[in-house]
Amino acid sequence: MEAFLGIFIAVMVFALNFILGGSGKSSNSEDERQLKGLEDGQGSVFVNGEHMTRQEAEDAQSRGELYDTYY
Repeated sequence: MEAFLGIFIAVMVFALNFILGGSGKSSNSEDERQLKGLEDGQGSVFVNGEHMTRQEAEDAQSRGELYDTYY
């Protein structure tokens, strides 16, 4: 009975970790990596031939407008 309880608790901890935070972390780090690659070193971001602030770039990224931008 104790072994079953231990396994049950381990499975529940894993499931909660996956549901609450596991799935979004890789996306956020990928988004951050993309913005760091597009920075011009002066606090601005250079995207598709135009300069914009970091906040404007984050907003555009959240709307899905930077999905095909490469650096």
